[in-house]
Amino acid sequence: MSSPAPARTATLPSLTGLRAICLVFVFVGHSLALGAFSDPEAAAGYNTLTGSGRIAFLAVSFFFVLSGFVLTWSAKPGQSARRFWRRRLVRIGPCHLLIAAIALAQFAAAGETIRWGPALANIFLVQNWWPDQDLIMYQLNGATWSLSVELLCYAMFPLLFRLISRLDPRALWYWAIGLGLAAALIPLVSYPLLSGFPPSQFYPEGSWPQLWALYFFPPVRSIEFVLGMLLARIIATGRWPKIGILPAALINLAAYLLLYFLPSPFGNAALYPIPSALLIGAVATRDLSGRGSVLAGRFMVWLGELSFVFYISHLVAMFAVHAALAGDVVGYARGYTRVTFSTPVAIVFMVGLFVLCVALAWVLRKTVELPAMRRWSRPASERAARRPDPQPQPQPQP
Repeated sequence: MSSPAPARTATLPSLTGLRAICLVFVFVGHSLALGAFSDPEAAAGYNTLTGSGRIAFLAVSFFFVLSGFVLTWSAKPGQSARRFWRRRLVRIGPCHLLIAAIALAQFAAAGETIRWGPALANIFLVQNWWPDQDLIMYQLNGATWSLSVELLCYAMFPLLFRLISRLDPRALWYWAIGLGLAAALIPLVSYPLLSGFPPSQFYPEGSWPQLWALYFFPPVRSIEFVLGMLLARIIATGRWPKIGILPAALINLAAYLLLYFLPSPFGNAALYPIPSALLIGAVATRDLSGRGSVLAGRFMVWLGELSFVFYISHLVAMFAVHAALAGDVVGYARGYTRVTFSTPVAIVFMVGLFVLCVALAWVLRKTVELPAMRRWSRPASERAARRPDPQPQPQPQP
């Protein structure tokens, strides 16, 4: 049975708290590349626990679906495309450019020749549009590949929002299921078509064009974003079935465990959109019911609010710290000699590194992200109109 249509203005703090869990998943998956464990058994166990780093894939898929959901849920009637694009670019641009400048300074300080072609592709967020692994894997800031996908989604959003808003509510679930199945079936089409290329060092299970087409190519990954948009409309029209958070979480766990048994192409992103959508829908409707959840706690919401700034900065920070310990400030992309630790020290090191990345994200949010949004997210004329009138000064009495 469907739920009644909720108020679109309702806040959804548990979704922000859920971002915090995915933030941890991203860090855990990426920290595998540090190779911090000196004990081979501990290293193998960590590799198995993280699905060879694919736990981060699940989190990134969640973020794409959530992005489409939140932007659709919070869209204001009559908002112009120009105003939407302005807010999105102001949200991602300042932190992205600052981290890129820090990475360039790091390369320059190390005396490393900067390859300006891949660097500029990363800075302008167009690196995902060609199957050239140098454009994506050149670690100016490896996290920016997802922003390349988001830019396409932002560009399409005003048109997609109008189209999805006109869909018959009775057809929304058909569209959502169709998109989820399309994402799951893409490997069946693209994998055999791109199998004639030699294996990649970043993707030993197959060729680089296969990984690019399945994981990085913006039109393919935008499927998750559009699914999130449909999900927001499903909930807004009261057509969400009563699916609890626990069953939805177990479905996500099952999708994650399946990657241990399925061929690699299906473990990159194909299976995650629908489970992510189910969890987002369950958490959102829990908030809308007024019951809340542990995800809506103050600390979880605070950490979730840092998710974008954490994501955009954590790779540069974690690789810089580890590379500095190894005496090579260039970083992971240039192949530094890894520093390894005993198992207890490695765990403490990674926990400390996570706390450092959170602290850096908090500083960047306070000093860059929020001030930029206040300063540039609206035109100057609108900011002036909203500025409160000064209090009248008391006049001297005659």
